[in-house]
Amino acid sequence: MSLLGIDLGTSGIKCVAYNSDGLPIKKVYREYSLFTPDIGTVELDPEIVWENLKKNLIELNSYEAVKKDAVTALSISVSGDEALPIDKNGKVLYNTIMSMDKRGRDENNYINSIIGSEKVFKLTGQPPDSIYALNRLLWFKNKMPKIYENTYKFLCWEDFIFYRLGAEPSTDFSVACRTLAFDITKNCWSENIINKVGIDVSLFPKAYPSGTIVGEVSDKLSKELGFKNKVEIVTGGFDQCCAALGAGITENGMVSLGTGTMEVMQVCFKKPKFSKKMMDEGYSFNTHVLKDLYICLSLNFNGGVIFKWYRDTLGFEEKIKAKEQNIEVYDLIMDSAKNSNFPVLFLPYFEGAQTPWKNPSATGTILGLTLRTKKEDIIRGIMEGITFDLRLNLEKIQESGINIDAIRVTGGGARSDTWLQFKADITGKVIHKLDIDEAGCMSAAVLAGYGSGIFNSVSETINNWVKIKKEFKPDMEKYKKYQSGYLQFIDAYKTLSRGRKI
Repeated sequence: MSLLGIDLGTSGIKCVAYNSDGLPIKKVYREYSLFTPDIGTVELDPEIVWENLKKNLIELNSYEAVKKDAVTALSISVSGDEALPIDKNGKVLYNTIMSMDKRGRDENNYINSIIGSEKVFKLTGQPPDSIYALNRLLWFKNKMPKIYENTYKFLCWEDFIFYRLGAEPSTDFSVACRTLAFDITKNCWSENIINKVGIDVSLFPKAYPSGTIVGEVSDKLSKELGFKNKVEIVTGGFDQCCAALGAGITENGMVSLGTGTMEVMQVCFKKPKFSKKMMDEGYSFNTHVLKDLYICLSLNFNGGVIFKWYRDTLGFEEKIKAKEQNIEVYDLIMDSAKNSNFPVLFLPYFEGAQTPWKNPSATGTILGLTLRTKKEDIIRGIMEGITFDLRLNLEKIQESGINIDAIRVTGGGARSDTWLQFKADITGKVIHKLDIDEAGCMSAAVLAGYGSGIFNSVSETINNWVKIKKEFKPDMEKYKKYQSGYLQFIDAYKTLSRGRKI
């Protein structure tokens, strides 16, 4: 009896079947595209997502290894902040408005004006922003009243997928708290917010702890998708919380870092810190998928995507060499940083600066170019700049009173030992490279196993599945030397942004 973990992201959906020992049996992935008809408009067609999921499941269930160890339970990790309206017949009334969409600003200002931004933060754990689902729901009410009037439920990705699979509209606490309508400490929909903004609480689905059975895949659909057993549907979580669980973040003070397209740090807290400073700097607190724990996020939208920019813009020579040597081009690019003698100072804010600067208009900057500058100096500058931003976020979060000793790193950026050593030397923290793949799918599979009774404990199971592959200790002499570069990084940002948005 295998367990199915689903990871629904912005650009694709992934499905992995695991055996009860945590070994992946089969992985299937399909991509889809965002719909961007106008500036500031970013949507995703939920029917396309659903069709790709079905294709994944049909393909997955067709493999002999999965047939021999058939799926008995599933759960899901989903991107947060996004929701869509359906009518009483389950028909989708509008595309999902994605978190990067610019609509909802007026609605967010309205929410803050009648409730107060600090109260919203203390109730929901989210620094008020236009990205959340409650703003979108108000936008429908104001701009598309017919759709609003016909809306039976407003569903996040988890709720939508579960509903299509055969369960009643259901979500978990970690996803619900990303709507700006959920009380993060009471774990219930916040009538203090919902009623005051003129929304009916019945539009939201029921919310449960992660790892709760909410139904079974319907018999008709199960046959269509090729499932051999009854498959139980178990609540999963917000992708950043699932990423934290998949990295083994199970206790207060533990930290994980997802270094993919974006660089997102997940810090585990026993209790949220609802200070105005944390709110003003953009740090959100989210219910963890583990009971009585919370995850605080730092955000940098400009992580691995900058190396993609480098590859596509400046990396023609590296692409040829990588092809000739039959190696991954990113490995070649990142390893070259070891040969740098004159690194540049790099501000990595290609698409704005997130926590703690909260400057969406910021842009990237390279300082210190000379005739001695080589490609490897730019690459090292990119690594250092992204990691200086990480160090800044570490220091800001530690000001809340939590002590951070080590960071567990996952994602594509964790492939590079060169970059991981830079991270250790710049932050002064021990960096742990994990022997895992697909943290989101893995954590969803563990939750599925827990909910269905295969596992007695989520924490114990994930700690058995997740192993540290390699440890990178900071060279404290290099850490001291990086102090001046780090201060230059801070000063450069402040100087360039003074009086104008860089």
